[in-house]
Amino acid sequence: MHIKSQRIIIALIFILALMSLACKRQIKSTADLPPVLSHTYTVSVAPFTQPKTPYELILGRIPEPQGLITDEDLRILDDQFKQILKRKQTRNFKFLTIPPKKPTTTYHSAAQPKGLEHWLAYGQSQGADLLLVPQVINWHEREGSAAGVTKSAWVRVEFFLLKINSGTMMNRSFYEEEQEPLTDNFLKIGQFIQRKGSWVSATDLAREGMIKACKDLGL
Repeated sequence: MHIKSQRIIIALIFILALMSLACKRQIKSTADLPPVLSHTYTVSVAPFTQPKTPYELILGRIPEPQGLITDEDLRILDDQFKQILKRKQTRNFKFLTIPPKKPTTTYHSAAQPKGLEHWLAYGQSQGADLLLVPQVINWHEREGSAAGVTKSAWVRVEFFLLKINSGTMMNRSFYEEEQEPLTDNFLKIGQFIQRKGSWVSATDLAREGMIKACKDLGL
C-alpha cells in the first residue's frame, strides 16, 4: 500500500510539472509578447553593480537591511551574463569593462532613487547608444550545500535598458527569488525539476534572472 501511494504521488508531481510548463509556454495576449528591439542597435552592457545609495538606484528602494554581494561574485555574474548574451548571434553587444564612478555625494537614506542621470552620463562617456544596466539589489547566499541548507539563497536582480540620446528608460526587467522547499510551495514543481531537486546558489538564481531579462527586454 505504501509503495502504491508513492507511485501515485510521483505521477501527480509529473502531471503538475507538465501543466506548469504548458502554462509558461502559453501566451495569453499580445501584451505578454517581448518587445521588439531593432537589431540595428548595438547594446552596450555595463558591468554588474550593487547600488547602495539612491544616487546609484534607477528605480525602487534599497532594502533594509541589504544583503551585500562580493566584488568576486559581481565579476562571476559579468561572465555569466556575457556568455548568455553572446548566444544571441543576431544581436550586437559591446561589453563595457570600466565600471561607473561612484556618485560624489555622501547622501545616504531610503529616499527616492536619483540614479538615472548618473547612468545616462556614464553611458554617454562610454559612447553608448543603448545601455543595459544590470544591478544586484539584494543578495543572500545559501547556507549549506546543494543537498541541504540551513538557509536558502535569495536574490533580487534588476535590468534597465536606457536610451542615452533621449535620456529615457526604454524597458526594465526584475527578478526576485528565494528558493523554497517543494513542500512549502507545490506550485513551483516546474522550478524544482529544472533545478534537479537541489538547493541552488545565489549565482544560479541570478542566472535565471538574466535569462528572464533577455526575454523581457527583447534581446
